[in-house]
Amino acid sequence: MLNNVSSSPEERRLVILRGIGQDLTSLEIATKMGVKISIIKNDLRAMKYNRDSDLKQAYTEQKIRALASKQALVNVRNERFKLMTGMTFQEKNFENMVNYYRPELTKIIGSKDENTGIMRLPKSVQRALTRNEIIIGHKKGRQISSKACDQLQLSRKR
Repeated sequence: MLNNVSSSPEERRLVILRGIGQDLTSLEIATKMGVKISIIKNDLRAMKYNRDSDLKQAYTEQKIRALASKQALVNVRNERFKLMTGMTFQEKNFENMVNYYRPELTKIIGSKDENTGIMRLPKSVQRALTRNEIIIGHKKGRQISSKACDQLQLSRKR
């Protein structure tokens, strides 16, 4: 693009911003401009030091593009999983957690008070059940979620 090493700092700044917008590395920008990479790195360092708003915006847009690309891959994997199993990854994970903690959940259901039954479980089990939304509520009003109860009923019928 620019083979002139003596190009003005403003021209280099614009080329650097355009390069970041195209997801190019510092080396690729330097090669495109025909200058040493140290010049690009020094310009970038100066832009960061001066808190260049355009540079910040370019990096933000670059992160957004990277996240969107990553999310697209995750969506493809989730769709493939749903086609194979007939349920989403989250639904399958929930089902597996309910099946894994079935003995503890049946003890809770068998107790007079669900909250007391939950409090008798080890803290690590309580945290795992809460994190996976099998148990809902707070300290004095915990109970098994309706979704987990439905899942227990379904697995008993099978």
